[in-house]
Amino acid sequence: MKARYLLLFLVPLLLAFAQPSLAAGDSQQKQDDIGMQRDLSAMQQFNALHQDEVGILKVELKKKHEILFFMGIGLLVGLLLTVAFGLGMVLDGKPWFLWHMLSAGFSVTLAIAHAVTSIIWFYPF
Repeated sequence: MKARYLLLFLVPLLLAFAQPSLAAGDSQQKQDDIGMQRDLSAMQQFNALHQDEVGILKVELKKKHEILFFMGIGLLVGLLLTVAFGLGMVLDGKPWFLWHMLSAGFSVTLAIAHAVTSIIWFYPF
């Protein structure tokens, strides 16, 4: 019997709390639509500015090849230094671990930069 009275009290209370949230949903939808329109207009302005700058960022094909060539030379030097420091540690017991790790980090960073640059410039578009 007590459960029935409790249920009779809770159901209207829950409905009373649910009603304002349903009305707020419509205003929230309107606010979301306004926010979406603002976002779209901002993106359109950004795209218009970006299209104007595309002509400035063009690099000649020969210059791209030269940049990648010099990056490749630095990468090979870094790899050779990494190998030399590693072999010096293993074969001669030299304390070159720090230099070995620094040259390895340099090589990996330059390898990633070289790969990303070549993919961006020469991916088949």
